[in-house]
Amino acid sequence: MKKVAVIAQCLINANNFSEIVEAESSIKKIFNETYTDSSFDEWNTEVSVLSANRVISLVAGASKVRVRGLIQELWNH
Repeated sequence: MKKVAVIAQCLINANNFSEIVEAESSIKKIFNETYTDSSFDEWNTEVSVLSANRVISLVAGASKVRVRGLIQELWNH
Protein backbone atom coordinates (compact mmCIF):
# COMPACT_ATOMS: atom_id res chain seq x y z
CA MET A 1 0.00 0.00 0.00
CA LYS A 2 1.36 3.41 -0.94
CA LYS A 3 1.82 5.98 1.82
CA VAL A 4 -0.77 8.31 0.30
CA ALA A 5 -3.31 5.47 0.34
CA VAL A 6 -2.68 4.86 4.05
CA ILE A 7 -3.35 8.50 4.93
CA ALA A 8 -6.31 8.63 2.53
CA GLN A 9 -7.84 5.61 4.26
CA CYS A 10 -7.51 7.44 7.59
CA LEU A 11 -9.34 10.43 6.11
CA ILE A 12 -12.08 8.21 4.65
CA ASN A 13 -12.52 6.42 7.99
CA ALA A 14 -12.86 9.80 9.75
CA ASN A 15 -15.51 10.85 7.21
CA ASN A 16 -13.37 13.73 5.94
CA PHE A 17 -13.77 12.46 2.37
CA SER A 18 -16.08 10.02 0.67
CA GLU A 19 -13.84 9.29 -2.33
CA ILE A 20 -10.29 7.94 -2.06
CA VAL A 21 -9.21 9.92 -5.15
CA GLU A 22 -10.27 13.21 -3.53
CA ALA A 23 -8.45 12.33 -0.31
CA GLU A 24 -5.26 11.39 -2.16
CA SER A 25 -5.39 14.61 -4.19
CA SER A 26 -5.74 16.65 -1.00
CA ILE A 27 -2.79 14.85 0.62
CA LYS A 28 -0.60 15.46 -2.44
CA LYS A 29 -1.51 19.16 -2.38
CA ILE A 30 -0.65 19.43 1.33
CA PHE A 31 2.63 17.57 0.75
CA ASN A 32 3.65 19.83 -2.14
CA GLU A 33 2.75 23.00 -0.22
CA THR A 34 4.53 21.90 2.95
CA TYR A 35 7.60 20.10 1.59
CA THR A 36 8.57 22.24 -1.38
CA ASP A 37 12.11 20.80 -1.48
CA SER A 38 10.95 17.17 -1.50
CA SER A 39 9.41 14.97 -4.15
CA PHE A 40 5.95 13.56 -3.52
CA ASP A 41 6.65 10.64 -5.84
CA GLU A 42 9.90 9.76 -4.03
CA TRP A 43 8.14 9.96 -0.65
CA ASN A 44 5.09 7.97 -1.77
CA THR A 45 6.62 4.50 -1.61
CA GLU A 46 5.06 1.22 -0.56
CA VAL A 47 4.69 0.45 3.14
CA SER A 48 4.12 -2.96 4.62
CA VAL A 49 0.60 -4.09 5.40
CA LEU A 50 1.59 -4.25 9.07
CA SER A 51 2.75 -0.61 9.08
CA ALA A 52 -0.30 0.53 7.12
CA ASN A 53 -2.70 -1.23 9.47
CA ARG A 54 -0.87 0.13 12.52
CA VAL A 55 -1.19 3.73 11.32
CA ILE A 56 -4.82 3.29 10.27
CA SER A 57 -5.76 1.73 13.61
CA LEU A 58 -3.91 4.38 15.65
CA VAL A 59 -5.65 7.19 13.79
CA ALA A 60 -9.06 5.51 14.05
CA GLY A 61 -9.59 6.88 17.56
CA ALA A 62 -8.38 10.40 16.82
CA SER A 63 -10.78 13.32 16.75
CA LYS A 64 -8.83 14.92 13.89
CA VAL A 65 -6.62 13.44 11.18
CA ARG A 66 -3.35 15.39 11.09
CA VAL A 67 -2.13 14.90 7.53
CA ARG A 68 1.22 16.67 7.99
CA GLY A 69 1.93 14.56 11.07
CA LEU A 70 1.12 11.36 9.20
CA ILE A 71 3.35 12.39 6.30
CA GLN A 72 6.18 12.78 8.81
CA GLU A 73 5.28 9.52 10.56
CA LEU A 74 5.53 7.61 7.29
CA TRP A 75 8.59 9.46 5.96
CA ASN A 76 11.14 6.73 6.73
CA HIS A 77 8.91 3.70 6.18
